[in-house]
Amino acid sequence: EELMRKNEIVDLLVGCGLEAYKDRIAPLIFPSYQIHLDPDEDADIPMGASKIGGEPDLPADVEWPKWKHYTMSFVAQINLAELTDAAPLPADGLLSFFYAVEAMYEDEDFYRDPRTCRVIYTPAERLGGLERRSCGELSKDAVFRPNRATFTPTLTVPAAESAYLENMGLGWRGNREDFDKYWDVFLRRYSEHHETGAIVHRLLGHPDQIQGDMQVGCEAKTSGLDFDALRNPDLYQRTVQSAIRWRLLLQIDSEDDKTGIMFGDVGRIYFWIREDDLAKRRFDRVVCEMQCS
Repeated sequence: EELMRKNEIVDLLVGCGLEAYKDRIAPLIFPSYQIHLDPDEDADIPMGASKIGGEPDLPADVEWPKWKHYTMSFVAQINLAELTDAAPLPADGLLSFFYAVEAMYEDEDFYRDPRTCRVIYTPAERLGGLERRSCGELSKDAVFRPNRATFTPTLTVPAAESAYLENMGLGWRGNREDFDKYWDVFLRRYSEHHETGAIVHRLLGHPDQIQGDMQVGCEAKTSGLDFDALRNPDLYQRTVQSAIRWRLLLQIDSEDDKTGIMFGDVGRIYFWIREDDLAKRRFDRVVCEMQCS
């Protein structure tokens, strides 16, 4: 089934009674790639190819990331040259994603600390020097099984609970009638054309949220704001204005029949980056959020 083009999504917004917002929502229709997993043996996946799980391919001088004393689990590597259009990511090179899976059930700081993940960017000119690293220090339960990754391009719209919409007065604290139209009418009709299935791994675009907005959460965590402080409406509004700079980088679902890993209770993990850090390739500033039902 052919997916909707951007102008068709804007027409749908108008048809759902949201014409007043179309000029502000249209630029927020972000391209995205849905990622499909195909289990395979690591030995059969070429060095530097996109994959979820298995053993990572890293340059010799790059240290395996840790959080506290925990060795992080390798989650995914994305070879950007495999995408039809990687923007706003670099056109080539390798992005490698790690997450402190072993700490998830063991360390009470885990959910408060934004640095439980690491993203490493290896530029194209260094790909010749990759070596495949063993996950030896990790317990078997914290190692993702290897899968080839393939990509389907798509378009995504802001989640109902997002700083983007909150910032234009569409949200729990804003125009509830229009918010309900977006949530109940527009998103339902949009999803009829964009059937993702129950398991969604995604690169770029907008998140498939299980709980609520994560942009404000990322902003609060990285600027040291206490969630109680955000009950102050002025501070909350200022935080929302800063939070719209956070962009989804990668979303990985609990497809444990293929990867062997579940996040919380059938949850997802979401890697986020600020737009200005993305432009400067500051992947060392990525933060990760986990949501589950």
